[in-house]
Amino acid sequence: MSTEETRRVAIQVAACIDEGRFADLAAFAAPGATWWFAGLKEKIPTAGAIPFEERLKELGGIFHDIKTFSFNTHDITVEGNTAVIEGAPRGETHGGKVYENNAMIKLVIKDGKVETLREYVDFFAVFKFMGVPGF
Repeated sequence: MSTEETRRVAIQVAACIDEGRFADLAAFAAPGATWWFAGLKEKIPTAGAIPFEERLKELGGIFHDIKTFSFNTHDITVEGNTAVIEGAPRGETHGGKVYENNAMIKLVIKDGKVETLREYVDFFAVFKFMGVPGF
């Protein structure tokens, strides 16, 4: 697959995330695709790799209280079948609580479909949003 094809898919994935269209991401997943989330499983229940479809369902539960969400894409770097999206997710709950973070999303794309997605975020920002003491 060409670098330009990888870039095209990465741009479309980034747009879905930015617009909060997480269900639409399913169309980009290859059969057997996985979505990995950084963190220690014993501290971050969502950490680790799970099937792409399961992660999408999980996101639906996480975002149930989110009134607005955006992912401001800063940059997309592509080499061969790998793309890295750098961005800043921001959300606000119905109660007015604000979530702001920085994220890197690495995609491995084959035949126009995402085989693996690896997501890295700043957990201090997550803990602050969650109200963990000391953050």
